[in-house]
Parts: sequence; structure tokens; C-alpha cells
Amino acid sequence: MKRKIRTITALILTVAILAGCSNTPAKVTTTEAGTHSIEEKNVPFYIEDVEHKEDINLYYVDGSEVPYISMDTVLEFLQNMHEAVSYELEYDGEHAIFTREGTKFTCDFDFENDTITFFDFDAFLKGDAGPIVNVGIPDDGAAAALFEEVEIFSNDRYGKVMTFDLKPYEIAIIHEGDGYYAPLQTISDLILTYNVDFTLCNGEAVFYLPGVLDDDLAKIYYSASGTRTEEFAKFDYNELCFALDHEYGLKEIHNITSFDDFFFECGVRKKLSGTDQTKADIALKQFIDSQLDDLHSVFNNRSYMSDEETFEKAAEESQGAWLLRFKDNSEFFYEARDKAFPEGVPPYEEIGDTAYITFDHFTHASDEIDYMSEPTEDELYDTIRLMQYARDKILRPQSPIKNVVMDLSINMGGDAQSAAYVIAFYLGLGDLSLVNTMTGAAGVAAYKIDSNRDGEFNAEDYLSLKGLNLYCLISPSSFSSGNLVPNAYMMSPKVTLLGMTSGGGSCGVHLMSTAGGSIIQISGYRRISIFKNGSFYDIDRGATPDFGIAKIEDFYDRKALTEYIDNLL
Repeated sequence: MKRKIRTITALILTVAILAGCSNTPAKVTTTEAGTHSIEEKNVPFYIEDVEHKEDINLYYVDGSEVPYISMDTVLEFLQNMHEAVSYELEYDGEHAIFTREGTKFTCDFDFENDTITFFDFDAFLKGDAGPIVNVGIPDDGAAAALFEEVEIFSNDRYGKVMTFDLKPYEIAIIHEGDGYYAPLQTISDLILTYNVDFTLCNGEAVFYLPGVLDDDLAKIYYSASGTRTEEFAKFDYNELCFALDHEYGLKEIHNITSFDDFFFECGVRKKLSGTDQTKADIALKQFIDSQLDDLHSVFNNRSYMSDEETFEKAAEESQGAWLLRFKDNSEFFYEARDKAFPEGVPPYEEIGDTAYITFDHFTHASDEIDYMSEPTEDELYDTIRLMQYARDKILRPQSPIKNVVMDLSINMGGDAQSAAYVIAFYLGLGDLSLVNTMTGAAGVAAYKIDSNRDGEFNAEDYLSLKGLNLYCLISPSSFSSGNLVPNAYMMSPKVTLLGMTSGGGSCGVHLMSTAGGSIIQISGYRRISIFKNGSFYDIDRGATPDFGIAKIEDFYDRKALTEYIDNLL
């Protein structure tokens, strides 16, 4: 794997669009050993797109259809997760032990007991820079120069030792002769998804993806055919239970102790563990929609073994009750805003002494934008550029602006780095706090930003020391990162919240696949929190406004809203 694998760190709703072409024939060899018969199959390995094609060896144990990979391939996956991090692998009898180079952080595959133990899961897998739990402050990329971490206000809490016991899920890791093997799907679920990456396997090729299977890869992926045997269906179901038991971040809120039990209670266990892949995909989608129903959890793409027409017809009828309510509520706000702004709401607008900054999505920083240059009006679709533009307007000489309103009333989320920038744009010292619900690791990353592009991080970059009255307009449609920002503002005496309680959404999107070849996303184990009195508080219930606005149309009558704000002084 010669190409460094790109990672995604956004809090976004990702939907991959798939279609269906041909594969390269695989090379197969079989060796008989002491306890197990191991079949080796060399297949194409696509990394993100069709242009980056290599080979990978899959292993099939005792005639099983479950693909395994060697520990050497696991090492290669680890080496390519982060450019500045290296790992070592040593074998000791029934153990394959990975060590993060230069540290004591290990991952021990115990082939006698079918366990995988991390001395510290986050410290073993995280990037080179930043806190133990990655909370979205960039250390490279287009926007990295705009952030400076303030270590005195940051902290880390290491997680507990994590032993993942595979035996209750009837998942085996295999040591045979000189070979040490683990299921490809287990490695994808446990290790690769840490960077929001995952693998798909259609029996004829393996696909390493950072979230989206593009159309060209989809043609190759869907060109394969296959049947779902009882043995494979059992593994697929057990692996799904294993992944969700450990990685779904809202188990406590949903009162889930075991997904196997939860599937049974919801009446989908039989279909999920059955041999009909189409029925399994439909059941999983309906379960995610109707039972998890948390907006971040979505069934994205069917398996290559599913019948497209049957699945799509059933998928059209699958809707979650909370999602429907959220859509209905949001439509009221869209209609009111469209009526007030028939030609579209401007991203920056001044009404008398009040500036309004409006955007509905936190965009990912673009390598095509020079963030140290003067922002232009055609760049205001970009969240960071909009903040820079607004700063220049609000603080210009003889500016009439006394009040600033950040309108997040229909902001449904997006990139965590941009959200971090918006937090500090008001407050000066921003922070992002995160808890790993699986390991107990927690972190606070405090930082300053550069908004006037002078390369300095000082009081000229933010608004809270400029004698301005700062407001944030929120509604039930303020979700995910659109909920994170007002929660950060709520903790500060420098900002007043207006409107209605925000819509929640505390866990980062966790993309993953199934052994059967479906793509889903869930509310993952990285839970965005608020740090107060040394504790981390979940933000899923939303931020409560300081001053309520009862009528939706009043959110967008900016002349009346400006008068209302002036009377609050």
C-alpha cells in the first residue's frame, strides 16, 4: 500500500451513491497445515478510487467464506493510517503484538484466547499531534495555520485498557504454522474506522474507502455476485453485534446493553442473521431508521448481494419517526425564511446597528482557498471565509455595528474544524471537548484563531473584547455542529442565545461497513461534550436559549428582531 490513506474528521451526514462492472480474476492457492486448512486468494485492492489499485492476499480457513488477512497486512494498514506514525510487529508464541514506535502503547492479538487487547486504544491509534481524543483541531491542511492550541487550558484523560473478547461473538482469530490471521471485517470495524475509514469485500476485490464509494468503484463492486450461506450470515450478524456493542455512542441513552438482545426485542434478529441478503439489508435499514432514529445513524448503501429493485422499493417506505418530525419542523423554518428572503438569505447582512451572519452548513476547509488572503464575496459559501469577511466588515473604521447575530437556526451540521473556528470567532479562546464512550478517554483542546490573517493570535481576531453584543439564533433545526456551537456559547457569559432549544446531536458520525458488504453510519463513540467544573457533559439534549422567540416568522423579520435586540440592552 504505497499511497497514504486519506482520513475524514468531519461531523457530517455522508451518503455514498453506488451503481454497478468487471473484476480481475483472483489467484488462489491452498495449503494443508496442522489444525487448519488455509486457502490463500490474491485479489485486486482499490484504495479510494480505481486509479490506485494494488493487490491484497485474503485467507479462507477450513473452507469458510469469511475473508481473513494476515498480521503483516494489518501492520501495513496501521503504517498507512498516519504519515508521521510508525508501528512495529513481533510474534511471541500465540501472540502477535503491535507497538506504536517510540511508545509503550501496544495492541496484543491473543490467538489462544481470541482476544485483542489495547493498552490504550486512542493513544495507539491517534495521529501524531493533538490530544489523546481527536477533537477536530487541524494540525495540517489548508486551515492549520489559522489555529493555535493553548496547552494550559487543554487536558487529556487516558482511557482504560481495552480487551475485546471475540469468543462471545464466535469470531475466531487463527494461528496456523507461521501464519497469524484475523477477519478482514474485524480489523475494519475495530481499527480502520478509528479514522472513519473502512473496507468492503465482494469476494473478488477489496475496497479501502474514506466514506464514499465513487461511481467507477461502484461498477466494479456491484459487478460481483454471491450467495449468503448460513455460515457467512452467522459471521456477518455476530460481527455486526460486536461492532455496534462497542462503537455505538448512544447505547446508554437508548437503554441498550446488547445489540443481539436489542435486535431480538425489535423483531429483526432472524432477518439480520438469515441467508437472504436483501432481507438482511432491508431489516438493517428499517432498524436504523425506526429504532436508532438519531439522525446521525443512516443506512447508506446496500450489499452487492442485495437485489437493487427490491431493496430500493422497501427503502422508500422506511422512515424514522424522529427524522420525520425533524424534517417537518425544519420545513416550517425554511418556509418562513424563504418568505422573508424570496431571493435567498444573504450570508452577511447589516440591519441598522446589527450584523447578521447566516449559514446552514459548516464547510470543510478547502485546499483551493488561500485563507491568509483578503476574503471575497464569492467565497462566502465557505464558513471560515465568511467569518473572516464578517470580521472585516464589523470591525471596519466608523462601523455602526453594535450587535452581531450568528444565525444557526437552520444549520444542520458539518465540519468540526469550521465549527471550532466559529466558536473562537466570538469567544477568543475556544475549546472542543470530547469523550470516547468506549474507552473512557476524554480531552479538551483549547485554542485561539487568526481571523484577520496577520499571522498573530491576539484580541484583534475575535469579537468578545470589542464592546459588541453577541447573539446566536437557534432552533430545533440546529443540529450536530449546529448544536455544538450554541452549546459552547451557552457556557460563556459573552454570548446571548435567542430562539428555541437547539436540536441536539452529540456523537460524531462513525462510518462502517458490514461483512455482507453494506455501508452504514452510526452515532459513534466520539461524543462531543461540554467541559464544566472538571466534568464532561453530553450536549444531545440541545442548548436552551436565554430569550425565547415564540413565532417562527419572527426569526426572520430582521427589522423587528433588531428592535427587539436593541431593547434587551
